[in-house]
Amino acid sequence: MAPSVHFFSLFLALSLHVSANNPNDICPVSFCGPGGPEIRFPFRANDSYLERCGYPGFNLSCNTQGQAILQLPNSQDFIVDLVDYKEQYIVLKDPGNCLAKRLQHLTLSSSVFSAQEYGNFTFADCVIDLSGLGFERVDCLSDGQHTVYVAAPGAFPNYFSFISRRTWTVSVPVARQYPTDVTKSVVLKWDAPDCRSCEKSGGKCGFKGSAGSDVGCFVKHGLSKRAKLGIILGILLPLLLCISGLAFYLSSRGRVSEQRDPHDQPPNSNNGESNISNITSPSSSSRETRHASYGVAGIDLVTIESYPKIQVDDDGQVPRPNDTICAICLSEYQSKETLRTIPKCGHYFHAQCIDQWLGRNASCPLCRDHKAYMSSDSLTSSN
Repeated sequence: MAPSVHFFSLFLALSLHVSANNPNDICPVSFCGPGGPEIRFPFRANDSYLERCGYPGFNLSCNTQGQAILQLPNSQDFIVDLVDYKEQYIVLKDPGNCLAKRLQHLTLSSSVFSAQEYGNFTFADCVIDLSGLGFERVDCLSDGQHTVYVAAPGAFPNYFSFISRRTWTVSVPVARQYPTDVTKSVVLKWDAPDCRSCEKSGGKCGFKGSAGSDVGCFVKHGLSKRAKLGIILGILLPLLLCISGLAFYLSSRGRVSEQRDPHDQPPNSNNGESNISNITSPSSSSRETRHASYGVAGIDLVTIESYPKIQVDDDGQVPRPNDTICAICLSEYQSKETLRTIPKCGHYFHAQCIDQWLGRNASCPLCRDHKAYMSSDSLTSSN
């Protein structure tokens, strides 16, 4: 599991690494309210972040309704409804819902924003209702005595002068590729700073350094898809191997448990010989054999007793330092316990465990070569 930890730490460190010069580290995206446009360079919400988080002339404020407000020259406040950073245009609305009135005196000469193009629209103050003729009524300029309509020049009929009190034409900022209702919203653009290519490449603009007016493009230094895939595999493969190993160990332990005789009772204290109860030893005179579930007769008691015994010393030392667990009961060998060794293979087990096992199975629990351990009498009896 240690390699997995190292891979995981490396993955976090690299995936979260961003250039220390990236202004996005100290100038994160902000919002005035839910559903509002994101505010980031060149825009800056007043009093929200450092002054260098925004470009001069792009300051916004947030009103109590959670709307982003842009102030144009002559104290003209507009709601910023949308900001497109890749194409560098904004969509503005009037806080008083009467944009048609604001357009009569809109001035952009000293602003960082400009119209993509201008379109002329004719307003008419009529004495009759023209709604049924398809003309757009401007409700905020109309009242009980005046009904104002707006249309493109030339859209009104020739007799229009006879049914209108007055008409006037206004030059309105428009964007043909982003058409809007000029009585509801207006589209403006900005040319400097020019971050279009940076935005389209996935970067973000910001000032270079802590002083000066130079603007640069900053891209987060992440990992390539191939590198990320390699790191993910470096994490998953060791984890899968660990899980597979654990599953194999549990499965092997379950198979060993299934192979043990259901009547066998493992020792439950340090003195293993005193913890086996109700063991019926085969009669040495009759050398009676019993058939195990494997179809092979057990070994007679005399032959079993002829196998050598050893005792675990006080320090718990066993003949094979790495063989410290009885394969039959799966318990660790303890000091003073008596072990019995099978001569042919040299495997050893708790004496009481292997005695009971061999009485029913003429095979080593590990080797499984049963005929190598049976006496000639047992073989004759079983055949």
